[in-house]
Amino acid sequence: MARVLFLQKDVFAKPAIMLLSAILQKAGHSCELLIQDLEKDMIGTVLAAGVDIVAFSVTTGEYLWMKEIGRAIRPHFKGLMICGGAHPTFFPEVINDDYLDAICTGEGDEAMRELANAWDKGGDLTSIPNVSLKRDGRTHNNPLRPLITDLDALPFYNRSIYHRYSLYQSRQRDLLYYDVVITGRGCPYGCSFCFNKLYNHLYQGKGKICRRRSVSNVIEELKEMKRENKHLRFITFDDDIFTLPPRQWVVDLLDEYRKVIGIPFKMNTRANLLDEDLVRRLKDAGCHAIKIGVESGSEYIRNTIYFKGVSNQDIIQAAALTKQYRLQLQTFNTVGAPGETLETALETFDLNRRIRPAFVWCSLLNPYPGTAIFDYCVKNKYLDKAFSFRDIGYSYFTGSPLQLTNKREIINLQRLMNIGVMLRVPKGLMRALIKLPLPGLYKLMFGGGFVIGIKRINNSSLWSTVKLAITHLVKYNL
Repeated sequence: MARVLFLQKDVFAKPAIMLLSAILQKAGHSCELLIQDLEKDMIGTVLAAGVDIVAFSVTTGEYLWMKEIGRAIRPHFKGLMICGGAHPTFFPEVINDDYLDAICTGEGDEAMRELANAWDKGGDLTSIPNVSLKRDGRTHNNPLRPLITDLDALPFYNRSIYHRYSLYQSRQRDLLYYDVVITGRGCPYGCSFCFNKLYNHLYQGKGKICRRRSVSNVIEELKEMKRENKHLRFITFDDDIFTLPPRQWVVDLLDEYRKVIGIPFKMNTRANLLDEDLVRRLKDAGCHAIKIGVESGSEYIRNTIYFKGVSNQDIIQAAALTKQYRLQLQTFNTVGAPGETLETALETFDLNRRIRPAFVWCSLLNPYPGTAIFDYCVKNKYLDKAFSFRDIGYSYFTGSPLQLTNKREIINLQRLMNIGVMLRVPKGLMRALIKLPLPGLYKLMFGGGFVIGIKRINNSSLWSTVKLAITHLVKYNL
């Protein structure tokens, strides 16, 4: 039996860790989890755990944190240290970091099981597909295996791995993505700011990109969640696009959900994939909130720079349907695009003010290396050529590396966007407010608006949301 310890930074439950730990436990291995932001002595606790494998699952924004923790552990840890997730998938050169022994790229489900099995049996670790591993001064790079076709063959999430911490046994846990369900994998769209286009290219010829679990398999997981938690009161479907075709699959799932589960839920989709029949079915099934990407109020930025392929009219019609069926609406927005002006940024505020979502989630563009938007920024000199993933911080709410005119005003607008829409601030007044040098006040207003938005979208109590924000979320610069 291999003993595996997963490490993560923040308090948001990671679906990858819940799934991988379920796979490993099914194969006979033991799994534990440590969260730095809930530990007093992270390094000491890791070293006292006596495990064989330390595993990180990280995005690019978490790279610097992983590097700090990994280097602190390495001199005292003799086992295997591996990194998986989006970051090593797109930046496999991270295998050269001195604290890492291996990386896992792409889908890690089968790779992690094979790695743990080989460790347990003293077998060969150097030829496992999806894994690159350093051994005896040489790096063994292995190809990607085909995509998993039968998602029903995967076990349900091991949510109990988070039970080390009381936070995930409270009524706040639905705000932390603990009660999350993912019904499929893959996105067919090629938005310039997203990794999906590159991911699809990596897996070209290795299977169908967009895959779904069967309706019965999803419902069975939800029934298990209800059995294990009699107080389950909210579900998050966190597929990139919950309403992807085939339409009949969506219809069948919603019908079964309504009959068997009946718990309020939220989900992600695209404005151009909503129509009245679908919104009505979502409402009947118990949908509380719909989340869509607006990205920018400027159709030029949204579709020519971001490659979104959604019109203003699509967004306006989708918002009208959510109002008609009394659903909460969250919009995802980004200001600070390459070439963004104060006027185009205010168009984003104006469009959201027109459709009046319950929560205007707004970030600053941080172009990740490897994406199309990063290449565009470098080519057009909005970003220095030397900029790399090592320069990217944890939060995309706090700053932008791009060279922009009116940058201070754009950052102020990002901080005031949500609360300004909530209070129906006129565009002219917003134009004046963002010119004031009040970053501290605006950051506070951003945080307050964020809390209200989270409360609305998750159907949670204001007190539990405020308590969570004060005790945990404030440290993430939300």
